[in-house]
Amino acid sequence: MNLLQVSALLLAGLAGGGLNAVAGGGSLITYPTLMAVGVPPLHANATNGIAVAPAYAAAAFGSREHLAPQRRRALTLIPTALVASVCGALLLLNTSHEVFERLVPFLVLAATLLMAVGPWINRRVTALNGGRDLHPVALHAGVFAGCAYGSYFNAALGLILMAVIAMSLSERLQRVGALKNFCTMIVGVVTSVMYGVWADVAWWAIGVLVPATFIGGYIGARVFQRIPERPLRIAIVLYGLVLSAILLVRAL
Repeated sequence: MNLLQVSALLLAGLAGGGLNAVAGGGSLITYPTLMAVGVPPLHANATNGIAVAPAYAAAAFGSREHLAPQRRRALTLIPTALVASVCGALLLLNTSHEVFERLVPFLVLAATLLMAVGPWINRRVTALNGGRDLHPVALHAGVFAGCAYGSYFNAALGLILMAVIAMSLSERLQRVGALKNFCTMIVGVVTSVMYGVWADVAWWAIGVLVPATFIGGYIGARVFQRIPERPLRIAIVLYGLVLSAILLVRAL
């Protein structure tokens, strides 16, 4: 660990935390930065999963007011989110470095495309449910898929869960967001335990990223909110497309 590595991670944590507070997509900053400072892709993914977990817990705590009226619904989702998170983590733990390196460009591209179409998806799925809740199976299936993805590769987890929950429930956006935060917290707890015990993670990087993302999230909530979301999202998408192209060339 040297000053340049620490500085890069501090800046990435501040930027990633700020982006998550405004438009999401912070992992598209922190994950490649981990690789840039020398953490192998598979280890960087596990490290990033642990580093963002405290922020998930903080978001869940912060939205508890909108979660309380959904207490029974949230409790029923715990087994689904837990099993899905364990499945995704087990899949990552049993993925070889070679296979993961080949998957990374496509995972980053998928996350980037989700950033691009996220608002449109949310509008469409909210309109499609016609103001009524779908069968609970739809909610559990969507949450299972989202949490399994999130424990395997964290980027755009919040966007996926927002979409599937909004599609399944006729609820205000604040309540959808609270339920999303609750599910991401479960993903964060499971991945922190499993990767912390069984994966090779860069603890020194986690020690730098955790406080940086918290500070970035606070700054984002207070300052970055003044920046229009649309140009910020466009910039993230362009960055993600370039990044996925570079990673694809490296993997070939």
